[in-house]
This record gives sequence, C-alpha cells and structure tokens, in this order.
Amino acid sequence: MKNELYELKKTGAKSRQRHYPIILIPPKIKQIKSAQPLVSPPPIPPRQPGSQPNKLNIILTVLEVAIAVVAIPIISQMTSVSPWLLFVLTISVITGHIFSEITTYPKRKQKHDDEVADYLKNLEHYKQIKDKHDLEVAAAHSSVQVAEYRSKKLLKVLRQTIPHDGNGSTARTNPIEIRFINFVSQYFSGKVYKGLFLVIPGFRYRYTPDITYIDQELNLYIDIEIDEPYVFRTGRPTHFLEASKDNRRNNFFIKRNWSIIRFSEEQVICHPHSCCKTIAYVISEITDNWSLLEPFANIPDLQPQPQWTREQAIQMAQRRERTKYHTQLSFLPITETNTQQEISPNSKRRRKKAQTQRTTINKQNRNTQMKKNSGVGSQKSE
Repeated sequence: MKNELYELKKTGAKSRQRHYPIILIPPKIKQIKSAQPLVSPPPIPPRQPGSQPNKLNIILTVLEVAIAVVAIPIISQMTSVSPWLLFVLTISVITGHIFSEITTYPKRKQKHDDEVADYLKNLEHYKQIKDKHDLEVAAAHSSVQVAEYRSKKLLKVLRQTIPHDGNGSTARTNPIEIRFINFVSQYFSGKVYKGLFLVIPGFRYRYTPDITYIDQELNLYIDIEIDEPYVFRTGRPTHFLEASKDNRRNNFFIKRNWSIIRFSEEQVICHPHSCCKTIAYVISEITDNWSLLEPFANIPDLQPQPQWTREQAIQMAQRRERTKYHTQLSFLPITETNTQQEISPNSKRRRKKAQTQRTTINKQNRNTQMKKNSGVGSQKSE
C-alpha cells in the first residue's frame, strides 16, 4: 500500500491519469520527504606533484637536432648564409641547452622532492579532515538526525498554512458525509470538523470542505472530499477528469498549504474503514508517524477506482449507478459517536431543530389520534 499510495501522492492537479483516492500534497510538504540535514562541504584533496625531472631530456635534445638538420639547408638557401656557420650556431645552442639541463638538475630535483614531501604531509592532513567529515556526515544523516531535521522542517512549513476563515457554513450537507464523518471521528477523535468554510477573495461564494482534518499541534490541515459522478436530481455530471471547477478548487487549497484527499462516493459507502486507513496513511506519510496505521492492521487497503470522464458520468447517470451502491447503506455498521468537538455549531443546531420538529409532529399526531378516539367513544355512548 505504501508504494502504491506514494505514487498517487505525486499525481498533479491536472493529471489525465487519475484514480480515486486522489491525494494532493503541497510541494513544500512533499519536498520534506527527501530533505537531508545540511553539512559542511567535503575537503579538497591536495594537488599531486608532477613527474620526477630528468637530468637530461633526451627526447627534446633529439628533436632539436632533427629540426636543425632539416632547417639549416632551407635557411641557408633563403638567406645565402653558409650552412657551416648555421651548423656551428645550432650546435652551440643545443650544447648550451644540454649544459643548462645538467647544471640545473640538482635544483629541479630538490624542488620536486620538496613538493613530494609537502604533498605527502598535506595528504595525511587531508585524510584526517576527510575522516572527520565522513563521521559528521554519517552522524548528520543517521535515521534519528534525519527524522529530527525533517520534523523541525515540517513544523516550519506547516506554520505557513492558512487556516479556515470560519465555521457554521450554510452549504447543504450530504447524508453520506454525515455517515462517513462518524467513521472518521472514531479513528481521529477531536481532529475532525464539519461546516468550516474558506473565503474566496473577490467572490461571494465560499469553499466548504466536506470533512476537515485538523491537527492543531502541527497546524496540519487536510480537506477530505467525497466526489459523486453526477447530481442525483438532475443527472448533471460532476467531478469528472479535467473539470476546471475542481482544478481551481484544488489549487486554491494547495496554495493555502492544505493537503487534499478525494474519495469517490462509492468508496466511502462500500469501504469506509479502508478510506479511513488511507487518511491515516497520508497523515503518516506527511508526519512520518507510522503508528497511526496500527489500528488498521486488519483492514484491507482501499482499492483504486478510475476517475470518470464527463461522458462516463453521463452514462453512469443514465444507468443510475449511484442508486446501485446506495442500496448498501443499510448494511453499514454506523454507531452514533460523540462529535461535539468535531461537528460545527451550525450542524448541531440543525440537528436539534430537526429533532424538535419531529417531536412536535409526533405530539400533534398523538393529539389528533386522541381526538379521533374520543370522538368515536362519544358516538358509541350515544
């Protein structure tokens, strides 16, 4: 699962090959996974000395003689200078060069010997510095130090996250979201929220995540979305590949340093526990805290589902695909959980209002029934 989901994480916001769950991580957070502690640059090795000098460079001497043999006749014809005179001059020059080579050899040899001695001394010093540098690199790149470095870097990056702008969103709540949030709250108690909104600059419309995961200590925000292929009432296709509306929304959250997990509605309905395992994996991948996956040891990995195209969404609406997997809702073992911290005040007010309305209706029905029974009794007594 780890390698598979890691590939999903690298999927870009405009990729044409997508599968649910779609996992989008801000680039700054993603880069932390490969970050290494900074260390000093390695030492530069000393430069090796040249080859040992010869007392006489025989090759150069032979080359000089060969050039003289060829050049003397040519120069003599061009300048009318006696070739013997040119020969004497050439021999004098070559002899002088040979004499210089022989007389300067001791100095040249001594200089080379000094360079070799300095090189060996510098080489020993270089080895000591390099060994020390290697130990520093090994210590800095140990698993403990790397984890500590990445943890500090993650905290620094997450401090740049722009939080939500408020709660009590008036966006319509899908019953599937309410069911799924109960599952998510069981695994991530105190960190799951509903009804938060983010203001879009220059627009009256606001973004409302289906479900929001917030780790207040880390300042980690995750937008959890449930994508349907089409609108139930109208059949209008939604959340299809290359949908500009979804791309704009994804980019908006990514720029605010939010991570995004998009599940298909079918995945949430049919495999809610596996979806929660995916959420735990993403959090573990970001925070490097793999203990979060321990409660999911016996829960299967969520199987990928291809994201639909616009044409496929239209066909799914014609086949009423959502109705098919909605029939499994009655088999989900949902239990009420204490979501006082997770559910927004507006959601709690709506539930309380609905409960009050149901109580009032039931009371009115009982009163009506009592009146009918009373009327029947009066007729019988008469």
